[in-house]
Parts: sequence; structure tokens; C-alpha cells
Amino acid sequence: MKSNKILLLTFFVSYVALAQEKLIKGKITANGNNVENINLVNLVNEKSAVTNSNGEFLILAKVDDLLVFSAVNMHYKRKIIEAEDLQKEVLIIEMEPKINQLDEVVITKFADITAYGLGIISFKPKVYTDAERRMRSRVGSAAERKARLEGERKLMLIERIETLYNDEYFVKVLKINPDYVMAFKYYCSEQPDFMEIVNLKVKDNIKLAIIELARKYNELQNEEIVKE
Repeated sequence: MKSNKILLLTFFVSYVALAQEKLIKGKITANGNNVENINLVNLVNEKSAVTNSNGEFLILAKVDDLLVFSAVNMHYKRKIIEAEDLQKEVLIIEMEPKINQLDEVVITKFADITAYGLGIISFKPKVYTDAERRMRSRVGSAAERKARLEGERKLMLIERIETLYNDEYFVKVLKINPDYVMAFKYYCSEQPDFMEIVNLKVKDNIKLAIIELARKYNELQNEEIVKE
């Protein structure tokens, strides 16, 4: 009986430790490329930060939180925080610089080659994102699983936006301050109606919606400037 109590106490202490947020110190490396002003967001607690000239950052996080790193000159990087990450003096994140592609290079995708498409299985399996798989595996509390799933959906929406419009469009056409382009993308991802419009994949409707969101966002930015 006593041993069972000790086991339960140990489990409880471990669970509380995993659930606590910690200020993580990290550093981004990118094969000698510029690592200043890289944006990072914790999609669970919605905390954000920007790297300094050395690629260093500080952000609050706990086990199973999903961090997203992004920059104009870098490929997206996702990092799910693990228990061992909280123990590191410095969390090292490696990012991959974007390389300009030649127009004549054509990349063929083989997304249709699946077990279902080849007739190996008779049913079409559902494809889950990393967050959805973690949701199904019951990792973390229900609230944490829901937050991770919602964060993953927002990230997918941002990626969809970026396939339709480049940063030049946001700055020159939508008149978004260059320093707030990524912030505007996150603002868009927070709008449920816009998410529904993007999922319908009607480009004209998406364009009208993002123009309206840009107008509202710029008004909010102007209000903040006046307050300051």
C-alpha cells in the first residue's frame, strides 16, 4: 500500500513538472546564413519572440508545446518541445535557408501514389496532421491537445496564404508594414470566417476577404500608433 502511494506521488510530481512552463533559451543556426529577426510563435500559449543578431531567443514553453519558426529567407521549422529540451542550457534549432529555384525546373509530386490508389487496400485512409495524431494518442490534457490541433490548423492556413500571395503583395498591394507581414498572416489565421473561405479554395473570394482583413488590420495598427 505504501509503495503504491509512493508511485502515485512520483507520477503526480512528474506530471506537474511536465505541465509547468519554463523560459527556454534557444539559438537558431542556418549554415552561416543570417539568423536575425526570425519570428517564432508558441502555438499553444500564443507567446511569440524574435531572434537577435546572433539567432538567440527566449520564449515560455512546456512539454508538448508546438513552436513555429519562420522568416522570409528560411523554410518553416516546427519543433514540439520534449522534456529533455527543458533541461538544456541552450536549445539549438537548425533552419534551412530558402534557395531560389530556376523557372524551367519542374518538380513532380507523387501524392497520388498510395496504397489505396494502387488497389492494395479497398478503403481510403484518413490522413492526419502531426497535431491530430497527437490528439488521437491522448498526449497531454484535452485542452492542450485541442490547442495543438488548432495551432496546426492555423499554421496550415498561413502556408496556404503564402502559396497564393508573396510578401511583396502584402506590402505593395495590401499596404501592410513590412515589419508586420508575418503578424498580419497570424491575424488572418485567427479569423474563423476567413479560414472557411480559404478552405473552399475560391481564389476570388479569398482575395476579397484578405483585402478586407488588411483594411481592418491597418486600421487597428493606426489606432495603436495614435494611442502611443
